[in-house]
Amino acid sequence: MIDSRLQLLVAVCEYGTVTAAAEVLFRSPSGVSRQIKQLEAELDLDLLEHEGRRVKLTPAGQRLVEHTRALNAQWESALSDTAAAATQLCGPINIGGFATVLTSVVTPAVASLGTAHPLVKPVAKEIYSQDISKALETGVIDVGLFVADESTSRMPSYLEVVDFMEDPIDLLVPADHPFADYAEIQLEQARHEEWITGLPHQDSYKELYAATRSAGYAPRSSHYAQDLAATSALVAAGLGISAVPRIAQNITHPQVRRIPLAGQHRPHRRIMLTLRSGSRNNPRIDAAIAALEASRAKVGASGSSQS
Repeated sequence: MIDSRLQLLVAVCEYGTVTAAAEVLFRSPSGVSRQIKQLEAELDLDLLEHEGRRVKLTPAGQRLVEHTRALNAQWESALSDTAAAATQLCGPINIGGFATVLTSVVTPAVASLGTAHPLVKPVAKEIYSQDISKALETGVIDVGLFVADESTSRMPSYLEVVDFMEDPIDLLVPADHPFADYAEIQLEQARHEEWITGLPHQDSYKELYAATRSAGYAPRSSHYAQDLAATSALVAAGLGISAVPRIAQNITHPQVRRIPLAGQHRPHRRIMLTLRSGSRNNPRIDAAIAALEASRAKVGASGSSQS
């Protein structure tokens, strides 16, 4: 086994503070500090230095993190090779993803995985897309799904990333809106509408803004909500229209209608699957990916994951 104190050092590197690293790993900050100090004493090296309220790695600490990442990849390969010799799948597998994919894809995948392999212990975890790489490197999850955007365009080399599915964006309008009876609509036709959007840093707003910008305008936001139930209530009250991902299956408000968006500027999300390099061919990982792909098929999405 790789010394667990090295993984603590990697977590501090990723999250910037001992407190944040301890929180994500369910440790106490004092315990993390103590173990890193023990590692420093054994190596007779300073690995961390304080910079205000944050810490940064010393050159020696950075070099040690790079070696640890290489060791982690080799360890994942060793685990995969060893697990392939087992006669029955067993053990934990943690699958992470953002809220809507957790609801529509990860949850049924976890349920079916546990049924098919009773000794496997799958766990679903909600993880923001921008935190997926950190969660994988620190061992919080083993497989992750995330929305591809500018912030995730350069994933670390210690992760394997493949296309998983395309998620179209639909229009959500009040039941008495002029668009309510349309079979589909182009984004250009909504140029003069009032919109209910997420905040600028949230996935839903970024996708909508990029698509409307391509169509020659920016959405005029009148209210802001990310939660789908809140968004549906605002739309139903006639306070604006909104854009929701196709995989958000749980919009059941009777006073709203979903209209597919069509045309050149149809917005969509690229959802990617990622795992630690070297973990491919671990039977538990492969079983989790197969369950996710089966779940994807049931929500009627297209995909190109290469398992």
